[in-house]
Amino acid sequence: MSRPAACPRCASPASGNFCAQCGAPLARRAGCPACQAPLRTDALYCAACGTPVGAPARKPRSALLPWVLSGLGLVAFSVMIAVLVQRGSVTRIGDMTMTGGLPGETTGGPPGAGAAEGEAGAAGMPSMEELAAMGPRGVADRLFERVMREHEGGDFERAAFFIDMALQAYDAVPPEETDADARFHVGLLRLLMGESGRARDMADEILAADPEHLLGLLLAARAADFDGDADAAEALRARIRTRVEEAGGIPGVPEYQAHRTLIEGVLQTDGGAGEGDEEGGA
Repeated sequence: MSRPAACPRCASPASGNFCAQCGAPLARRAGCPACQAPLRTDALYCAACGTPVGAPARKPRSALLPWVLSGLGLVAFSVMIAVLVQRGSVTRIGDMTMTGGLPGETTGGPPGAGAAEGEAGAAGMPSMEELAAMGPRGVADRLFERVMREHEGGDFERAAFFIDMALQAYDAVPPEETDADARFHVGLLRLLMGESGRARDMADEILAADPEHLLGLLLAARAADFDGDADAAEALRARIRTRVEEAGGIPGVPEYQAHRTLIEGVLQTDGGAGEGDEEGGA
């Protein structure tokens, strides 16, 4: 004897056209198409031979809504960051008091050089596609530049808004791309946050690889200034001047040239040493 079907609403054993417990209509199903065995109304497989006889209930579209909203939110946030970085990117200049310029700056050209490019395409401002292809280090450097531009322009609130994003971007840079220049940038960002100890940590990492690295010495000097240790700061700047004098000028290392203005500022405090550098001014 076949066992009675279960009510689709209350799961009570039921037969006939309606459930005796809850009154739900009982839909009758034909037997298994493979073995003709009787089927329960809610069966997905035949109990006798295992043949699939139904499909699981599909989830309502409302169940997918949280996932859709999360995806759209992530896309919107990514686009917002890209637009903010793009709008804040301008041709790098050599007189930035904090940065002294960034990698990629062109120096020594005639006044007005690149004006045509600026009129046609905002001279050096990346497109959205170019920004997406920059990689973590490129985006981190752009955010660093934005922070410094806002800070040097006196908009400290906007600078603070971008600092955390810049630090997170540098955290995402692969270790093989985290060089002395990147550590110098992170150290300057930490100083803007008032974290002189963490800035010194960055300086120590630079100097551990090269005890006379100009950016490591410069960052350590700035941290000492922040802490009010004038003697230590001056001793570090003296090492910078000695290193440049021994090299016959500011070495042509890319990160030195990118922050040339800052290094020259240290040299000028000692009577303008380094003016005969073959590279010329920034």
